Amino acid sequence: MRLPFELKQRNVALTPAMGEDIQRRAEKLDHFFDRIMRCRVTVEGPGGHHRQGLYAVTIDLTVPGTEILVHKQANANVEVALKSAFDAAARRLEDHVRKARGFVKAFHPAP
Repeated sequence: MRLPFELKQRNVALTPAMGEDIQRRAEKLDHFFDRIMRCRVTVEGPGGHHRQGLYAVTIDLTVPGTEILVHKQANANVEVALKSAFDAAARRLEDHVRKARGFVKAFHPAP
């Protein structure tokens, strides 16, 4: 990645090891598209007074020409939320690369 990785936390305290794991996952996105200009990951917890709830992970990627936003949620497990969000980001990056290189056929309806 060209610009630094940014990690935001809301209503959740991530351990330093988990923060490093998130950064490693973000660096792996570089394998799909090497011109990522910015990667911002936001992890939201269920809230300060809740004992259970949903963890939300938002990944905001800026690539030349567009911005890719992925928002995923999972029940009560931040690891599952991170995995599904980064998998979705990888798929969206692959789709962006295919469209940019012209590998996606245009739909032409029959006359």
